[in-house]
Order: sequence, then C-alpha cells, then structure tokens
Amino acid sequence: MNQLPKLNGRIKVGHYHAIPQARANLYQAIRKRLGLNRMQLAKVLKLKYEALRYRERTKRTYHPCEIVVLYQLSGMTSDEFMQLLNDIA
Repeated sequence: MNQLPKLNGRIKVGHYHAIPQARANLYQAIRKRLGLNRMQLAKVLKLKYEALRYRERTKRTYHPCEIVVLYQLSGMTSDEFMQLLNDIA
C-alpha cells in the first residue's frame, strides 16, 4: 500500500469567521506575477474593476472555476501554481 504524504497543515472546520486569514490573495498574486494593474487584469478577466477589487481585498474563498482560470492565465506549471497556493494559504 502506498504511503500517504505527511501534511504540515490541517483543514480548518467550523464557521466561516473561524477560517484563518490567508497570507495573500490569489488574484493579487497572479496579477503581480503578470505585471498588470487592476484595470488591466479586470479587462483580461472581463470583470468590472470593482468586482476585481472585491476579489483582491475581501474575498476569502474561491470557486474551483476561478482557480482554474487563474492557473491558465498565470502561465505557471502545475507545480509552480501549487507552490503558490501553498505559499499564500
């Protein structure tokens, strides 16, 4: 039987307010990696500026389709993207 990898974190359960604040924001991390300002990234993602601002400043959870789109946009390898997710978690 295969050995499971040892994890250095745990999944937080409970109420939404009990989830710890992330170290960084995925939208912002991708935007900065691409060297774009908010207006430029909003245009690429076909979002209003205010919607992107909300996603960068307030939003704490992501829908899987958001993660996939940001991964595709980033141009990163899957390993690089997973490392980014780990770093900002």
